[in-house]
Order: sequence, then C-alpha cells, then structure tokens
Amino acid sequence: MRVTRLSFLLGALLAGCSSNGSNSGSGGTGGGGTSTGGRGGTAPGVTSDCGSVRMTEYSSTDRRWCGFDRNHSVLPQFVRDGMTVAIAEPYNGSSYDGDSGEACGECWEIDTTFATQIVMVHDLCPIEGNPICAGSHFHFDVAHEVATVIDGGGWLGEAAVRRVPCPVTGAIHAYISDRNEYGYLKVAFFNHRFPIRSAEYRPADSDQWLPLERCLARWCVEEDMSTFADGGPGAAFRLTSAAGEAVEGTAVLTYDVGAESDFDTGIQFVPPTPEGEACEFVPPGDVYDETWGGIDGVRWEPNTWGSTTLSEVSAGCADDSSSCLLLSNFEGSGLHITYRHVFPTATFSRLSLQLRAQSGGGQLEVAPRSEDARCANPTTVQVGDQWDLVEIDVPDSCPDTSELHGLTISLPSAAMDLLVDEIRYE
Repeated sequence: MRVTRLSFLLGALLAGCSSNGSNSGSGGTGGGGTSTGGRGGTAPGVTSDCGSVRMTEYSSTDRRWCGFDRNHSVLPQFVRDGMTVAIAEPYNGSSYDGDSGEACGECWEIDTTFATQIVMVHDLCPIEGNPICAGSHFHFDVAHEVATVIDGGGWLGEAAVRRVPCPVTGAIHAYISDRNEYGYLKVAFFNHRFPIRSAEYRPADSDQWLPLERCLARWCVEEDMSTFADGGPGAAFRLTSAAGEAVEGTAVLTYDVGAESDFDTGIQFVPPTPEGEACEFVPPGDVYDETWGGIDGVRWEPNTWGSTTLSEVSAGCADDSSSCLLLSNFEGSGLHITYRHVFPTATFSRLSLQLRAQSGGGQLEVAPRSEDARCANPTTVQVGDQWDLVEIDVPDSCPDTSELHGLTISLPSAAMDLLVDEIRYE
C-alpha cells in the first residue's frame, strides 16, 4: 500500500544542470541553449512499458529552454505548480525518437516507492558542464518544486517512469518568441497531448501548406518574407504529433499578435485510449552480487565503523563468483549497507546473504535496518570456515518498522576476517 509521505532522495550532486557548468542550477537557457543537432535521441519508456530514470534537482524559472511559460493559465495545474523537468540532452528527441527538441512539452509519470507524480518537460539539461546528463542513464533534472513535493533530501534518486499523454484541456497554444516586420517568426508550441513531430502553416490567401523549420526547441519561418510580415495575410497552423495524428487549424496568426504574446491555434490532438498500467518502482534487490546493485550514481553503499576495513576480493567467493566482500579486522565493529532512499518494509519479504570466516570465527548479528536503527529482532549467526546461507524473514525481524534503509552486520563475538557475498532482498 502506498503512503502519502514521499521519502525519495533527490538532489544536486552537481548542483543541478547548468548550460555553462556553473553551480547556478539552471537547466538551460531561455533563448535556446545547447543542442546536439539532428536526431535528439530516444528517451526510454513507452505508454505500456516502464523504464528507469535517475534524477537530480535544480531551480527552474518560468520560461526555459522549451520556450513556453509554465505559469500560463491554459496549462494543467500541476505544470503551473512547478511540476516540470529538464531532460538530459541525449534524450531530448522525446520517447518517439524525433529531432532534437521534440521532448518539449512531453509528459511523464514518475513513480517512487511511495507516490506517483506527472511532470512535463520544460527545459534541457545540456551535456556541456553536466557529465551526469551525458547519457550514462536516462536522466531528469527536476524542478525544485518537484523535489519539494517528493521530499527531496540532497541525493541522487531513481524511480520508475513511463511516458503518458499530457492531461491537458483546451487548445494547443503558440508563444511568439520572436518576429519582425519582414516576416521572420519563431514560435514555441505548448499545451499539447503528444510531442510535436512537424509543424506547417497555410497562408490565409493560399491553399498550400508550408513547413516550419525546427529551431532547437522552437519553430521558425525564415525564408517566407510575406506571410507573417507587417501587412501580410498571416496563416493558420497544421501540427502533426509524434504519434502520427495531424490536426489543422483555421485560426489565423497575423502581425497584430506581437512578439512575446500567446496565440490560440484552436486545435488539439485527440484524447488517447488508456493503455498499459501505472509503473511501480521497487529498489534493486541485489544489494551485492559480483558488484554493488543499482544504477550508475544510485547504488547500494557500504559504511563501516570501528576497526573494520572493507575491500572487494576475487578469491574464495561463494559459488565461485568473481567478486565478494572482505571485512578485515571485524572485531568490536560493524557494517551498514544502505540504499539512497528508504522503502516500505513490505517491499521485500526476505533478506539473504552468504557468510564465511576467512580467519577466526564466531557469532555475529545480521538485521535489516531503518534510517535510525537495526530492526528489533536481529538474526544471530555462527560463522565458520565454510560458506553458510543466512535467510532472514523481514516481517519477523522488523515488526515495528515501517520503512527500511538497508541492513547491518555487527556485534562479532570474536575477531575474524569475514567474507560476505550474494546479499539480496527479495
């Protein structure tokens, strides 16, 4: 069962996405920003599938790389409340594999261990100065408002994600980013249900549809020196979604609609038939098996105390695996292993691991743990020179704990060098 409080740890490992690599926390630039050019890259996750997203936090403003004002009254309330993200540059071609900038205005459903939130792409996290947005994993830099809603704690976080049609009402609008009396025009379309694959215009005195050119995240008319010029006839728009639907408008944009104004196109894509099921994020159950579990930047992490030192070794591991953990000088000390954010105790029913004393031996205790302490009923284990499988019933070990953060191995009865392998929650 989901609970209302979100304890999903987001953050700013690199202080957010900045177009110049500074710590300003700006996801892009209102005037365009960095672009890969050509194809924009494919964001994973389709309507019926769920993928993995890694997230950091930054401070957004109203009009970012995508060019539309997220405070506009036509946009859904969640967007006006700041539920927007900057998408990592390698994926800014949307989940439909379009040209750079197609992701603008696309909506995503993000699911953590405690709640679900819909967000809209409003900005870019450029590669330059932001290696975390260079494509090692699908990545959002979420606006501060999003982080506040989900109780961000200053860390990287992972979630399950899928694209969804934007739950918008009313028509698609165009923000007039720039224009001049000679016919040059730059617009940013917003409030669309699906990403826009192509845009065309039909002069009011013609039956011919002409293409707009994509200008990074926006659309431009550069060669036509009459249609949108002062005294020109103006034009209506035809938009084609990344899903393939084309809609034609009759409302005519004339020169009377000046720069930095909004225009109602009078058209919208058809509401889709619901498809697929909501995502449900589950933290990686493989805590350590050959390597630390999790995704790049968001992995299970060890923390020793006392005299113990931790290393990874390749000899003598359980089931002839290529790597396991060695706790040297394990005496009067211990090991915490934690994930970057807590998860409900009911997420997993079983914790298992294998233990062997490389030298010495004796008793020790193993238990799942919350952020503050071990669970109430630790499991006592007798460790010898042979590998032993330890299996722990999580509900029995943690009867009064609602959220887990990892596990603890501690309280050895005698000095030993301890080998640990194949740690799993399941």
